[in-house]
Amino acid sequence: MHRETKTDTRLAVLLAAFASIGAGAIHVAVVPNHWQEWPLSGVFFAGLAAFQLGWAAVIIRWPRPTILGIGLVANLGAMILWAVSRVWGVPFGPHAGVPEAVGAPGVLTMVLEASILLGVTWSLLPRHRSALLTTGGYRFAVTGAALAMLMFMASGVITGLEHTHSGAEGHHGPNESSQHDGDPPKQSPKPEPSRPNQPAEPTQQAPTPTTQPPAEGSSDHDDGDDHSHG
Repeated sequence: MHRETKTDTRLAVLLAAFASIGAGAIHVAVVPNHWQEWPLSGVFFAGLAAFQLGWAAVIIRWPRPTILGIGLVANLGAMILWAVSRVWGVPFGPHAGVPEAVGAPGVLTMVLEASILLGVTWSLLPRHRSALLTTGGYRFAVTGAALAMLMFMASGVITGLEHTHSGAEGHHGPNESSQHDGDPPKQSPKPEPSRPNQPAEPTQQAPTPTTQPPAEGSSDHDDGDDHSHG
């Protein structure tokens, strides 16, 4: 029975495969959002996800230098395209020339794709022989790499799905609202219509004091007696 040799080269290939699976899963999660924005963009991300998942399955079984090199070039191109779209925007499509927002799914995918480049580059370095690893150390390293890639993948998939449900980010113009899909549009409150038959409220004025002249024949005294002044 053939026993696989535990080497640092093999470990690097597995690291690249795990990272490619994680990046492909995140791309699958964001396909619906990109499809809603532009169907051709959705097709691109679906194709990229299929390539990354399929490439990971192939190199685990057949880690040939040619196959590894194809994955390195493809993932490097994806990273460059992501950087260009965030700095200058894609040169074509409905949002051409508009820089896209930097979201968590994209950042996590970049980390995973950088891990792919690191693993592939390490496995392709020219050397006389690969370093041998103990079985325990090899298994520990593989388990740690798998858990790390799983954590990045889960975070990217969750945020990618949330991004899909909440609508596209980064493509709102200055006069466009950032409402969630399905939410009713916000309307400004309408002024109350004036009532045509409603009488106007009378304005209150300060009462003016009025002086009444004394009645004729009345005296300043109430006893009715006449007093003569001499």
